[in-house]
Amino acid sequence: MHVAFDHLVHLTERPEQVKTAFEQWGFTAIHGGRHPSWGTYNALCYFEHLRYIEWIAIADRQTAKTCGNPLIAQLVADCQEGNGFSQFAFRTDNIEAVAAQLKRNGFTPVGPFPGSRERDDGKRLTWSMLFIEDDTDGTFRYPFFIQWGDDDDVRMNELAPLMRHPAGSISLSSISVYTLDLQRAIHGYRRLFDLPEPDVGRDETGAYAELAVGGIALRLYEADRRHPSTRPFLCKLAGWPSHRHMKVDGGTYIGSKL
Repeated sequence: MHVAFDHLVHLTERPEQVKTAFEQWGFTAIHGGRHPSWGTYNALCYFEHLRYIEWIAIADRQTAKTCGNPLIAQLVADCQEGNGFSQFAFRTDNIEAVAAQLKRNGFTPVGPFPGSRERDDGKRLTWSMLFIEDDTDGTFRYPFFIQWGDDDDVRMNELAPLMRHPAGSISLSSISVYTLDLQRAIHGYRRLFDLPEPDVGRDETGAYAELAVGGIALRLYEADRRHPSTRPFLCKLAGWPSHRHMKVDGGTYIGSKL
């Protein structure tokens, strides 16, 4: 499956405050917009290769609970646990082809679901989102897929100024994710993306398996059973000094050489 990493979703009650924190750390960040049909609004931080972080808040809980979008349903559920990373997405230029491949690999695609918002300059952004029916028994969570209304070259030209940061040339390089069954998660992700065996190791968090997907490293860990979670918990930013470490609204961001 040919996909590129697109964005990491960080659930927070106040995206504008996280945006300000990032600006103080030398990042370029912007207000995004509102999604009236979902009851949410966001702020954004872009990096090389069109990767970005979305800080998203639920402004209208009733709309969010009834809108029917699986991502928003996940955010509503994650609110019970609190702020922090929730989901991540991979970009495609042919979402129907991805849906067909999912079916061939034994998955049940859900969607696509349309999305849109209006930028400050009046341009309406559009996209489609594709999800996977959950067959994990709650042991891990699948990512979702997104196709933008504009081609990558158009978006690259428009977003280039936002990918330049006072802190330096920075890229989102790695995401760490908890699972409740590491071997099952490895099997699920390998089947999803047709991946080879992962690199395995152990660090201060525990045993992990690392997979290369869409231009980033995806590191899967087994969660502590006393604090079960299937959420991402760590984001590495390559090019940000390795001694830098920022924890904000339940999400941890660290600098990395790679």
